[in-house]
Amino acid sequence: MNRLVTSLWVFAFLTLLVWITRIYNLFEDDEISNGERIWRLSVALIFLLGAVAVIRILVGSWRDRNLKKSRIIPGFCIWTVTFWIVRTVGIVVADHQTGFKIVHVFMAIVFILLALVVNRLKTMASNI
Repeated sequence: MNRLVTSLWVFAFLTLLVWITRIYNLFEDDEISNGERIWRLSVALIFLLGAVAVIRILVGSWRDRNLKKSRIIPGFCIWTVTFWIVRTVGIVVADHQTGFKIVHVFMAIVFILLALVVNRLKTMASNI
């Protein structure tokens, strides 16, 4: 259970770090349209809301305080894995610089692995 809690804190913290940075970058980018900015901001907000929900579960302020029974954690893991798979394919196929592609593929690998580990640890904890 301690590994699950630690992994969830890391998962939530990294999610907040990456997506808050993404929001900052969105407002600094003058090359994208307002429609693109709104779409990208919506995606970032979904991640931020998921991370905040996980943190609320961890500190016990969520109505479902039982970490083992929470459905938010697997949902957040599924969303993370799905997003990063789809987004990574789009980035690799698109016309981006090699450095940009490498950084985003690395981030995708980290988040996908972290989500899979968290989901596996939660499944193991739920079966105890």
